[in-house]
Amino acid sequence: TAPANSAGAAAAPTEARSLQWEVVGGVGKGGILVRSGQDLRSPAVDARLATGAIVEQLELVGERLRYRLVRGSGPTDGWISTRITGKDLVRPA
Repeated sequence: TAPANSAGAAAAPTEARSLQWEVVGGVGKGGILVRSGQDLRSPAVDARLATGAIVEQLELVGERLRYRLVRGSGPTDGWISTRITGKDLVRPA
């Protein structure tokens, strides 16, 4: 017979998987604005995060997402808004 805890042992811990997001906003604008800090008044970085890029969530504070670039073009890390004026800029990948 199998040990009593064998069913639970197969489950992967939730923190082992990183949440990824796809950039869906910024069409026609070269992508979405990236800032160096969480605050909306923090300096914008030079490049935009391209529509279609995939990012890994490092931190989520309200509708502000700190990310690391997984695939696509744009800054390798920074802060972005997940929504603006009721429109999604990113969605879970």
